[in-house]
Amino acid sequence: MAAKIKLQRKGKKGHPIYRVVVQDESAASNSGVIEVLGQYNPQLEPSLFEVDKEKTLAWISRGAKPTEKVRILLGKAGILPPLDLASLPKKKSRKELKADDEAETKAKETQAAEAKAEEPKAEAPKEEQK
Repeated sequence: MAAKIKLQRKGKKGHPIYRVVVQDESAASNSGVIEVLGQYNPQLEPSLFEVDKEKTLAWISRGAKPTEKVRILLGKAGILPPLDLASLPKKKSRKELKADDEAETKAKETQAAEAKAEEPKAEAPKEEQK
């Protein structure tokens, strides 16, 4: 069984509170939780991140993999070595992804048009006069 340490959203609309949980990796996101390790409240200033360090390290030693966000939070809490956030890949917004797709489509269309224009036109065979 491959386990994943992830955030499970709780709380009211517009006021999220997250549980730090261990779930089976192949299970649905709203399926049963194996164990609750702690909580994360980003609404507070500074944000609250409480986890049971021993339980978390025990699950990691058993092969549980934290998600990217949980990995960052565990690094900030000092449970795992901190990550260099600058080295992580930047995620693009939906608008940026859509714009990239449109630009890629236009580029393919122009390449196809240029290739078609460069093809030599086949000349019709001339009829011989007798």
